[in-house]
Amino acid sequence: MNKTSMKLNSSNIINIRKDLCEKITKYWRTIRNENVMSTKAIKAGLGSGCDLKSLHNEITQMAEKRIIVKGMLMYLNMGLKFDLAAFKKSNNYAIFAACEAKEAIAQLKMIPTINPVEKSQKGLKGTGKKETFTSAKIAQLIKNLQLKANKYDSQLEKFNTETTIDIPESLSNMFKDDIAV
Repeated sequence: MNKTSMKLNSSNIINIRKDLCEKITKYWRTIRNENVMSTKAIKAGLGSGCDLKSLHNEITQMAEKRIIVKGMLMYLNMGLKFDLAAFKKSNNYAIFAACEAKEAIAQLKMIPTINPVEKSQKGLKGTGKKETFTSAKIAQLIKNLQLKANKYDSQLEKFNTETTIDIPESLSNMFKDDIAV
């Protein structure tokens, strides 16, 4: 098996992260703008023509990649060799993953949907609109992401309460007024 490695510097990693951020933002904007469209607009060829479910899948994959890129940058800044397995077990991975889940929740909450009452009264065809992500589907995605965020938040809470650091006596005087021992 042929293994190849790659050397990246801080600028490379920052550019990768920037590109990911821009694409993720663009894809969320497209989903928001095109989730509910009138059938007339669709027939007229308006919109990007993108498959919104595929865009959402790409966002999910890019979010995971962005977590790894942030970890790579963190390791580089600390002068350490990047170890993906160790990073995924760290509290830093949990921090970045919780942030990604919460960001996705915020984005999902901004996606417009067809009013469920209107849809039940008129029927989907009667609304003259098409939607890719229904309010029920968005609620399910939010629920799943919230469970994920809660898991990472729980890991972080455990880390924050159980992990300690020994401070040498030469520094302890600096903090004695800040911490009730």
